[in-house]
Amino acid sequence: MAKRPPLRPRRGLIQASHHVTWFLGKTFPDTIQLLFILGFPKSGTTWACQLVADYMQLPFPRYSILPVGCRAVVHGHEIPTRKYPEAVYIMRDGRDAMVSLYCARLSDVPEGNHPRMTRIQRRLFPGLVNKQDHAHNFSPFVERQLRHPFATRANWADHLRAYYEENRPNMVAMRYEDLLRDGATTLAEGLGRLSETEPDFARAQITMNKYSFATQSNRRHDDAHQAAFLRKGQTSDWENHFTRATAQHFNDHSGEMLIKAGYESDDSWVDRCPA
Repeated sequence: MAKRPPLRPRRGLIQASHHVTWFLGKTFPDTIQLLFILGFPKSGTTWACQLVADYMQLPFPRYSILPVGCRAVVHGHEIPTRKYPEAVYIMRDGRDAMVSLYCARLSDVPEGNHPRMTRIQRRLFPGLVNKQDHAHNFSPFVERQLRHPFATRANWADHLRAYYEENRPNMVAMRYEDLLRDGATTLAEGLGRLSETEPDFARAQITMNKYSFATQSNRRHDDAHQAAFLRKGQTSDWENHFTRATAQHFNDHSGEMLIKAGYESDDSWVDRCPA
């Protein structure tokens, strides 16, 4: 008889466990010492959890159906506030986050014209006729995310703005782009500031080698796999997707934060996008 695959816990139980864990961690920080990893969806937060957990030698329970009651790394897309006793905020160019989220959610949509979609998919992709028609599907998706973001209560700009408004020593930021470019230095220095200890660059390099994109996906950064959780793992992919109209809409809502975060110096990037 063929061996049955393990049953994945029901999503509802996982979500309930997540909320209880976060409530306990924020309410009883001295008893349940959790390290919260926060960030907008598809900003590299899951990868960052793996890196932080390995560097600090802590567990990272991803799909626990029971609340976590020990020192551990926990992951979520909640808005950063002063309620978190210890946290790492993962920052990524919002345009790349849009593309990554678009590809991740679109991969679950069936092929063909007028596919049968779930209620969530219909909300994410208004007016979708065929998933392959990216020119028609991407712009409405971005506009939807600016008004009603997926898996979080704030769009990318408001999410990032909340971090800047907090500006606390017990919440450090790490850029996804810096983790890709010089991960060992970014990881060691960031966690050194958070824990007020000397950075261990040798340990950080071992961690980065263990959890690099190539190691986990068995692919190069430029070898995209649209249906994979680790799709591409590179920066500036937004340049392959944003038209000028989409760029203008995103800039109207989020241009200020693109500049504040250092991703652009002004709004001239909009005119560089193809008409």
